[in-house]
Amino acid sequence: MNHIKRTERKLMYTGSMLSMYSDTIVTPDGNTAKWDYIEHSGAAAVVPVLEDGRILLVRQYRNALDQETLEIPAGGIEPGETPLECVTREIEEETGFIAGKMTHLMTVITAIGFCDEKIPIYVATDLKLSKQHLDEDEFIDVEEYTIDEIKDMIFSGKIIDAKTISGVLGYLNMEK
Repeated sequence: MNHIKRTERKLMYTGSMLSMYSDTIVTPDGNTAKWDYIEHSGAAAVVPVLEDGRILLVRQYRNALDQETLEIPAGGIEPGETPLECVTREIEEETGFIAGKMTHLMTVITAIGFCDEKIPIYVATDLKLSKQHLDEDEFIDVEEYTIDEIKDMIFSGKIIDAKTISGVLGYLNMEK
């Protein structure tokens, strides 16, 4: 396969967690194209599994969709923080539980066509109740579901978040 070559990257916007660029690309046939590229600062997610096998999900409003969604807990990786440190912090902040054990499950790229956001997903077990520590702009409800209930919500379209679908189905496969 002939290679595509980027000849220019122009910063168009910088936000709190991403930067947007316009790239100039030379295609294998010699034509020039403009491609969008989003650089993401990084995130990590966790599948929190209670002792009885139920999984904790968080219900929160997502501005991009203008609706509430059910998701596994996740958050942005802060400067100097590892993905494991991020999910250890996020699980307590969002659910009010501390994980006794964290196991890396997989890493997903959320929007491979235009964004480099990479989300390592962990499984948290040996959960101990603590206290939620939500950010001032976070309003999150914590809900508990069986794996079968979550599978039904995934395949009926009630759960649409890619990291949640990947994490839960990956966890289900890990358990076999």
